[in-house]
Amino acid sequence: MTQLLRFSPAQRAAHFLVSLSGMLLLITGLPITFSDQLRWVIDLMGGSVVTMLIHRMCGLILAFSLAFFGTYFLLERITEGRRDSNLTFTLGFFIQLGKDMAQDMLWTFGLVKERPVSGKYDWVMVADIMSVPTFCLVEVITGAIMWFPFPLLQANPGLFFVFRVIHVAVAIFAIFFVFAHATILHFTPGNFPINMGIFSGLIPKHKAEGEFPAWIPVAKKLEVPEEHYTFHPIGYVVGAIACGIMGLTAYVVYLLREEGLAGFRLLQESGAAFVALNGVILVFIVYVILTFYGISKALSKSRA
Repeated sequence: MTQLLRFSPAQRAAHFLVSLSGMLLLITGLPITFSDQLRWVIDLMGGSVVTMLIHRMCGLILAFSLAFFGTYFLLERITEGRRDSNLTFTLGFFIQLGKDMAQDMLWTFGLVKERPVSGKYDWVMVADIMSVPTFCLVEVITGAIMWFPFPLLQANPGLFFVFRVIHVAVAIFAIFFVFAHATILHFTPGNFPINMGIFSGLIPKHKAEGEFPAWIPVAKKLEVPEEHYTFHPIGYVVGAIACGIMGLTAYVVYLLREEGLAGFRLLQESGAAFVALNGVILVFIVYVILTFYGISKALSKSRA
């Protein structure tokens, strides 16, 4: 079976470290903000001191990943060029992305017959590639400021909590981002329970022909044994559950109220908020387990 090399070992390592540390940051950070609803997470980890320690360690891993792989990306572009990537970061490139997005939306609703022809990365993936480092950088900077407040913040607690509000707000937005990302790429029936592409680095040629046709002529081709394909309709159910939890989480955002210097907190008891926040934590725990499953499966196949 012909497969195409879609992701390099460095890209897969970057995805593993950033996604794992990011999800652990959310698992440990949400109970700090919503301690009334998620106290069990803090107790399970051994108390607030341990939870905060794990949170900061994961923050350091995320900061290292951003610095290391950001430098790697720049050096790779300087020494080896763009290779098979269609990312150019030029004005024309972004104008074309906007056109592709509009056409893709129209195609989704049956208003046009043709789907936009995509290179290695379509407009959704480019949005992911650009937004994830931005979110992570904001969280690393605001987290570092709160961890090591400089003298101006010590003398001005109001400014300190401005950074806290930014930190929490971006983290809450990240919940929706991760849910949408994982549901689209992993929980659809054709990929459920996990899309191995980001772990193995490979994508079947026939699948790429439908999703990234303009990339195929420049992609590296490999002949590997064909895997048995199974369609999992339960993916629809899991996706629906994920969408339901996202809807409840949106309601939690609606319930957030400003509490002076403490920033934003959930100031009223709500059964929906309790279900949403605990659902988010449980889903992220499943994501972490699947991340280790994916990387272990890819490593075992590479040794075979």
